[in-house]
Amino acid sequence: MSTRPVVVFDLGNVVIPWDRRLAIARFVDDPDEVERLAEEVFDLEANTHLDRGADLDDVRAAMEARHPGHGWVVDGYVEHFRHSLGEADPGTEQLIVDLLEAEVRCVGLSNWSAVCFDGIPEAYPVLGLLEGVVISGDEGVCKPELEIYRRCESRFGFTAERATFVDDNADNVRGALDAGWDAFRFTDAAAARAELAARGLLGGGGRA
Repeated sequence: MSTRPVVVFDLGNVVIPWDRRLAIARFVDDPDEVERLAEEVFDLEANTHLDRGADLDDVRAAMEARHPGHGWVVDGYVEHFRHSLGEADPGTEQLIVDLLEAEVRCVGLSNWSAVCFDGIPEAYPVLGLLEGVVISGDEGVCKPELEIYRRCESRFGFTAERATFVDDNADNVRGALDAGWDAFRFTDAAAARAELAARGLLGGGGRA
C-alpha cells in the first residue's frame, strides 16, 4: 500500500469539458427543443442511469417509462456523445503535470458510461498522465455512493487519508468526504491549484 499522497480527479468538467446539449444539438435542430430535452428528458437522472452501466435497452426502457415516445433520445445521445466534449482543459493538464513532478500520484474517478468511454483515452492524451481511471459504467456503481470510492482505493492501492478528491459536483465531493477523503469542489484550474498548494501538494514533494 503506497504512502504517497494521491490526487483523484473527476473527468467531466474538470479535465474534459462536457455539455450534453452539444450532443443533442447534433440530432435536434431547434435550440428550444434541445434545451427542453436536456432539462426535462435526457436530464442528469437519465445520464446517471447510463453512467451506472445499464444496458442501452434498459436505459431506453427507463426513458420510455418516464417520457413516453422519447427513447430515441438515448440512441441519439450515445451516437453523438463525442460532440458533448470539448478540448482538454490546459490548466488542469498542467496541474496534473506539476503534481507528478512533485511526486504526487494522480488517478481518475468518473461517472461515465462504459460505452461512451470507448476511445476516449486515445482521443485525450492527458488521460495518459493518470495512473488509470475508475469508470462508473465498468463498476456498476456511481459517485457519490461509498462503494465506488472504496473500489478506487483498492484499484490503486492507497488509503483514504492519502487521497484528495477534485470534482465539480458538490454531492460527489460530499461522498468523498464521507469516505474519509479530503475533497473540494472544482470551479477552475487556477482555484484547484490554489487548493492543492494550500494542502502542500505542489512543490516540495507533497504532503508528509
